[in-house]
Amino acid sequence: MPISYREQAPLTCPHCGKDFSAEIWLIIDADEEPAAAAALRREEVNMVACPHCGARGPAGAPLLYHDAQARRVLFAPAPGAADHEIREQARELHALLVGSIDIEQRRPYLADIDIAQDMSGLAHLLRRLDARRRAPSAPPSPPPPAAPAAEPPPLLAAVEALLAADTAADLEQVLAKHPELLEPATIATLTQLADVAAAQGEAEIAQGLRNARDLLARMSRRAEPERLTAIPPDALQALLSAHSDAELEQVVARHPLLLRPEIDALLAAEIETALASEAERLAQLLEARRSMLAAFRTAPAPANDLETAIEALLVADDEDAIAQVIDQYPLLLSATAEQALWEFAAEARAGGDEELARHAIACRELLRRVRAGLEEDRS
Repeated sequence: MPISYREQAPLTCPHCGKDFSAEIWLIIDADEEPAAAAALRREEVNMVACPHCGARGPAGAPLLYHDAQARRVLFAPAPGAADHEIREQARELHALLVGSIDIEQRRPYLADIDIAQDMSGLAHLLRRLDARRRAPSAPPSPPPPAAPAAEPPPLLAAVEALLAADTAADLEQVLAKHPELLEPATIATLTQLADVAAAQGEAEIAQGLRNARDLLARMSRRAEPERLTAIPPDALQALLSAHSDAELEQVVARHPLLLRPEIDALLAAEIETALASEAERLAQLLEARRSMLAAFRTAPAPANDLETAIEALLVADDEDAIAQVIDQYPLLLSATAEQALWEFAAEARAGGDEELARHAIACRELLRRVRAGLEEDRS
């Protein structure tokens, strides 16, 4: 049966407000749909035009990309999706993908899903992987001696370590060594692997995978920060005191919760409250800071600065050095840096450097914990 999948989706034009439907891709298999794969690299997939006003733009749908020859599965969530929505989107599309592949054709690489921040990030990752494959290869070297036994895929090795953890301290050590276990797609992948094991009669393995899935699901629920219902007073005061982009960058480094998606609506509520109290000067100031923050949130970090920051982070050899790097490069606490580290890890893994890939993912998880800790301290 075909692996690629598309469907008619109901859409609403953001320009004229009228409803229409359009065919969009949800799964693209590189071998089945080379034209769609090429369009994805050009960032032209799932671009739709309103039949009423002619406006053109992205459909805003998630997408799963499968390349059996490259042994890669990539996923881009729908724009603006929350963490739990990303997990659900990945789980559903991954279930469709695995279900469309014959059991005897399923390979371990299907367990590793690389998640891009959005469609543009997915296209960028594909282009960089293409460039890596086109690069001249090194002269052939003598074949290495045969290994005594094949190593299990990284995710399965991490699951084995997770199931072997007997105490909370053991569990912390496993997560520090295998931060990929905390990626949103891991739970969906474990569900599919458990189903495959059950279908093949491996009941014990299937149950172990389900146990690992349930444990990670509980941990993920505990790890997700609660949605803010108000801006902490010190964060709001610091934001109001920022009069330039440089000062705003320093404020965001101290209060990373200002980059959370609900902040824009909370600032809008603060503006309405100020207007209701006839504090027009405060309302104008809040609106100006809201615009500055929106621009900061969407502006891409300069490539050279970001690459330098990531390089400094990766070579930092202890906690003090890492703290100094974060102080020197506060943009490391941004979502852009998080996505860049994920792409770096994916490229390292594609190049066969699994150790570097794991180190990059560990650094990414460390930055997440730093951001969460700063938000907790300021809330």
